[in-house]
Amino acid sequence: MTRHLSSLHFMQTFSTKLDTALTNLSLAQYPPDATRSMRKFSSSETAALLGVTEAYIRQISLKGQGPEPETTSNGRRLYSLEQVLELRLLLAEKGRKKWMNPRRIADESCQIIAITNFKGGSSKTSTAIHLGHWLALRGYRVLAVDMDPQASLTSLHGAIPGFDYREGETLYSSIRFEDPIPTDQIVHRTHIVGFDVICAGLELTEFETAVAIEMRKSGGTGFLLRVSQALEQVTENYDVILLDCAPTLNFLTLSSLTAATGVLIPVPAHMLDVDSTGKFLELAASYMQILDQAGTGARWDFAKFLITKFEPNDHPQANMQALMRQVFGDDLLLNPVIKSTAVADALTWKQSLYEVQRSKFSAPKTYDRAIESINAANAEIEGLVTNAWGREE
Repeated sequence: MTRHLSSLHFMQTFSTKLDTALTNLSLAQYPPDATRSMRKFSSSETAALLGVTEAYIRQISLKGQGPEPETTSNGRRLYSLEQVLELRLLLAEKGRKKWMNPRRIADESCQIIAITNFKGGSSKTSTAIHLGHWLALRGYRVLAVDMDPQASLTSLHGAIPGFDYREGETLYSSIRFEDPIPTDQIVHRTHIVGFDVICAGLELTEFETAVAIEMRKSGGTGFLLRVSQALEQVTENYDVILLDCAPTLNFLTLSSLTAATGVLIPVPAHMLDVDSTGKFLELAASYMQILDQAGTGARWDFAKFLITKFEPNDHPQANMQALMRQVFGDDLLLNPVIKSTAVADALTWKQSLYEVQRSKFSAPKTYDRAIESINAANAEIEGLVTNAWGREE
């Protein structure tokens, strides 16, 4: 019997069709001549970002100090993110509040946080993008590195002139064994001040083959340092570097865990996800044992589990959360990230919740619940970073 369906024809046909459909959808959202920009912030939002009162912000403006906000026809005052940063630096000079300018100082090292798990759909990319944008809004200098060949984080920052992935501009260009290029050449500035990205693409998979060939040549575990060495070239420019890892424990992920100073493991409160996380930890432990014996084991400032896609009114999930709290203890972050259609909608628009105006949502209260949940988790993670720096509030 001869099977009629050609695997090559099937894959090529639908790869082309899907790519065309998604390209057309992206062009509908962002025409070729479009320029993405960050939304503006009301005086109340600006005050919340800076940790001061709205009255104080208004007082500064009336005194002619700081940037001049845009004033709408109904009297609302709107600040760009660049202006928020300008205000932050002005208030830091006044010494009104310690760490008003949160950027690290000379004796504080750049925090490199790997966001990883086996399970696809555990919200690794959503966690990375919302944490990265939160930290940028808070005044930190952030670099997000897309370590997943599927390039979801890269896609979320597409439609920026000169940004969309082109061959030779992924992290692989800086970690390959032959003719690596300087890391700063593959960093892309985004429309969010303080937030930069290194793209991903299918060529990242070449690292696995390259490592296998290199190990046959020289042996050892030197490949583990490739990511660390590439990132060291740009750490002076950033306070936090986020590594959005692929849902697999391959050579690239191991190199990311070796480079990391901290680790976040997003886990939905479902039996299959928790079970998969257990297998991830078991396999990771076996690798780490080998690396420890070779003298190249990783050492971190922190490693935490984060519950994602949580539905508080779902009884089985509540039970699973209790189990996770019992097992992980203090290594499980206190604040879960709730499941929300607002997050799904924002990501469909290729934006984080921080980029979208509340008024754009048909159910603003859904947005309020989602942003409150994400803010709480991100603030807790920010605390891990500042604790690693030894800061006291």
